Amino acid sequence: MKLINRLKNNHKQKGAILIWSMVILLILTIVGISAVKTAGIGTKITGNSLFTMLVFQGAESALAKTANIHYTTEADNNIPSRTIDVPSVDLPVEVASKGGLKSEVNIAWQGYRKCPITSVATSTTVSEKAGGVACQGFDIVVRTTLSGTGARANHTLGVVRYGPALHTTTLRSN
Repeated sequence: MKLINRLKNNHKQKGAILIWSMVILLILTIVGISAVKTAGIGTKITGNSLFTMLVFQGAESALAKTANIHYTTEADNNIPSRTIDVPSVDLPVEVASKGGLKSEVNIAWQGYRKCPITSVATSTTVSEKAGGVACQGFDIVVRTTLSGTGARANHTLGVVRYGPALHTTTLRSN
């Protein structure tokens, strides 16, 4: 008899369990979708950080390769502008998953400057009797981009080169 009463009571239920289970399922679905979106945003942030680091390292690599006496001499000899664009074949080639790093380097002569001489060995060509020492200043500007992304870096390095003060009519102080 009790079993028959239970069966009769089951027919009286209006589906409350079904409604509550659907509400709980909906809440779990919303939580799952937001977790997936958060993970996607985190992945994009990580990728952008990686691209930023790649272009930073690419710019530093290009600076290290071009900050030498060969390129500064070429800029100095390039009268009247005394600037040069370093050929792309002389620059480091970096390949990344999104594309390649592209660097552009410009070296510009900034003029003569007086040099503080401390613990510098001088030859007879730069002795005081021969006219002393002068410094030539150069700015090396590197612009690096990573194709396929918006990542870019601009780095500038100032280089000073010691030399004889011959033919230096105007010396600017530091």
